[in-house]
Amino acid sequence: MEDMELLIIHDRLEEILRAETHVLENKLLSDPLNVNRKGHPSLTDIWYSPGVEFKCLLDRNVVSYLISLVNGLDISEQKNQQPYRSVAALQAVLNAGNILSETGYSYHEYIERNGLDKADDELALFRTADNLNPNIYLDLFLKQRDSISRNELSLFKTGELIGGKLPERLTLVERNAVIIKKAISLARSKRITPYQTMLELMDWIYDEYMFSAPSFHFLSVYFSSWKISKMLKSHGPKDLRNAIWDISFIQLLIKYCREDSDSVWLFSSFDKAIHSVVDLTFVRREEDESMYMERLENSYASMWGKKNGYGKKLLNKLVKISENGDDPQRKINLFNGST
Repeated sequence: MEDMELLIIHDRLEEILRAETHVLENKLLSDPLNVNRKGHPSLTDIWYSPGVEFKCLLDRNVVSYLISLVNGLDISEQKNQQPYRSVAALQAVLNAGNILSETGYSYHEYIERNGLDKADDELALFRTADNLNPNIYLDLFLKQRDSISRNELSLFKTGELIGGKLPERLTLVERNAVIIKKAISLARSKRITPYQTMLELMDWIYDEYMFSAPSFHFLSVYFSSWKISKMLKSHGPKDLRNAIWDISFIQLLIKYCREDSDSVWLFSSFDKAIHSVVDLTFVRREEDESMYMERLENSYASMWGKKNGYGKKLLNKLVKISENGDDPQRKINLFNGST
């Protein structure tokens, strides 16, 4: 209670609340159990929840902007300043709410792109950024300064990845890669409609492979009228890989929410596709299973057309896999999930 009182009488409270408004309006801090609820999650709710630990899973793009700031980047020299100011606002809010930041798979992705040494250096910089005086971030957000000087940093030592246990190759990332590549392959090789692509993909998953709800919803959005700009810029290896990491981010969020139910998990991402897929994947706080399915049916009807019944037929495939996942005739069960 004492910490909460200190925050409430903080001499920069009004500025912190301005940062909060900016972060929430730009969906840079979101609750997976109700992505579209306006003005939520608020610092007031967090401050008046004693004994509840709040945690936030950061997408790689957020982590990258944060690292750039502690690397001495001058925001005033950037063509697009907004992402840097927004991440500074986010960091001020996370600090004010005593919300723990979690980088998730960011460093697996860094290792894949740039190698272990570079990933290790960047992890040390993230730790430095995460422990910086929040007033500095508030100043950056409010345009009272444009950069962070080296002498303001308490630099964390490198070696956390190199000296520790090397993160293992993530099986779920590779499984998602197979699903995404199979969908693109079906669409290109057979030259069938997007809807037929989704039907054939779901039949193939049932007969041959493992199911991933985030992959299903991501591809449904991508192939439908709900397609979001830049969610998959091209079918080249780099852009496919970006989509695969986005889906894996959502799967990790599901895992944290399930396995760490004593904490309240939030997430931060600039990616509109991630927000859309999270909303389709998670049952909202106020929903039971039937309400959730009704919402999905409405969403899929909107996605695929309300008169043709395509959305309903796709969801029937989803239900079939959900209800018959242990079917002994499925090859994934016959071979115990082996390659």
